[in-house]
Amino acid sequence: MVNNDNEQKYNFTMKLNSLKNNVTLSASIFVTIFTVSGCATAPNVATNLDKENFEQYFAAGNVTVYQDESELPGKVKLLGLVEGDSCKMKANDKPANAIDARTMARERAAALQANAVVFTSCTIIEDQQCLEMMVCYGKAFQIHAD
Repeated sequence: MVNNDNEQKYNFTMKLNSLKNNVTLSASIFVTIFTVSGCATAPNVATNLDKENFEQYFAAGNVTVYQDESELPGKVKLLGLVEGDSCKMKANDKPANAIDARTMARERAAALQANAVVFTSCTIIEDQQCLEMMVCYGKAFQIHAD
């Protein structure tokens, strides 16, 4: 009978210790998760993602390039002259080029509310800040549907 009592006490003590270990482990996991999740708040990030920046970035895509004024369809209104440039500032930069200069001119045409541009010329010019500079000149038009 004494052995049976001791055995029951031993089993009870083992179960109690096991339960304590489980509670301690669960509490440790809970505290760890709570602590880590407290540090995982969303950071305050400032970006340039707003509607105006997207409209500016894609503005050149709304301006069609025509080779000659005679190709302009419908009723047109000359809004002004535009220019764009491409600058090679350092020896290891990409060369100044007409593509970048014309894109800048199209962005400027879009700022005038133009939807068409006719380029008159692109030329390399000397500039004190650039090793090489390409400038493109054009006329910005607004085409109205008939």
